[in-house]
Amino acid sequence: MASWEVSDELDARLRSFLEKRGGDVTAFVEQVIGKQLDYEGDPDFHQDVEERIRRGMEDVEAGRVVNAKDAMREIADEYGFRLPE
Repeated sequence: MASWEVSDELDARLRSFLEKRGGDVTAFVEQVIGKQLDYEGDPDFHQDVEERIRRGMEDVEAGRVVNAKDAMREIADEYGFRLPE
């Protein structure tokens, strides 16, 4: 098995993250790196991302979007939460 060095700060952040979620460092790192490498080599993934960005920009330009602040307030009101002004 290969081993790599990471900064103490990154190691602490990773372990803290996994402590809260109950996970194994090795399994987590293998999963994250594996997925990233799969995406890097997948032209369909990149094409899909580009198309989603293009559609999103078209929606913004056409005014088919909702202001995020207003949407969060509506959701908060619906569920009885009070957000700061």
